[in-house]
Amino acid sequence: MRALRPAQVVALCLAGLLLATAAQTQALRVGGTGSALGLLQQVGTEFTASTEVKVNIVPALGSAGAIRALADGKLDLAVSARPLKPEEAAAGLVQAAGLRTAFVLATSHQNANGLRSDALAGIFAADKPSWADGTPIRIILRPRRETDSALLGDLFPGMAAALESARRRTDVPTAATDQDNVDLAERVSGALVGTSATQLATEHPKLRALPLDGVAPSFANFESGAYRFTKRLYVLIRSNGSPENRRFIEFLRSPQGMRSLRAAEALLDAE
Repeated sequence: MRALRPAQVVALCLAGLLLATAAQTQALRVGGTGSALGLLQQVGTEFTASTEVKVNIVPALGSAGAIRALADGKLDLAVSARPLKPEEAAAGLVQAAGLRTAFVLATSHQNANGLRSDALAGIFAADKPSWADGTPIRIILRPRRETDSALLGDLFPGMAAALESARRRTDVPTAATDQDNVDLAERVSGALVGTSATQLATEHPKLRALPLDGVAPSFANFESGAYRFTKRLYVLIRSNGSPENRRFIEFLRSPQGMRSLRAAEALLDAE
């Protein structure tokens, strides 16, 4: 067998390096708020099937952690439950798309009655709240600085003060993450938690989303506006990011991508 010339060896090495680099770029590192992880998995699978770009999901970052990882180049794309702060935008991060899903109150109690939005604060502030059949309501909270805590306070009258009252009770647990929240609610009889329709649709916990003010939190009711309680998600990239993350954004805006989002009970915000 004839030995390769030095120039041929160099050419082969360069070709190998280029192929390795191409393989590395044909992947997306994504992460973010826990309520969006199932959505990212579901949509990412269809994106990969359509483009052959692999989606690697980094779990347990949360919104703030994912934004920091995106700024540091450790993620290519992040989904946050809050918009960018001015200093984050100044650092080169941009919101590439906005999503919305229903914010719901969910329970492990299969015979639970629907609730009124103006009565929720009273339930969270009560020492011993109960369902209509007498079953105790077991509230599960989120950390004070977590986005869903603020969202509860924004959506429902009197809820901010009611949450602080509930935090003083030693029998009320606090779930650190979105996944902890639904996992704990599944195990606690009569549990009541705030969560998102997209998390319930993609993770399939044994929880029931409750009607509010007589309106079921179905996807049809949310899309029509009949169910009016909304959680927003923000899809973030770096302004100097790779072509693959822009392909992902283009996929979200495509008919196939929007169908995938709808299957996860999420809608793309109009631009």
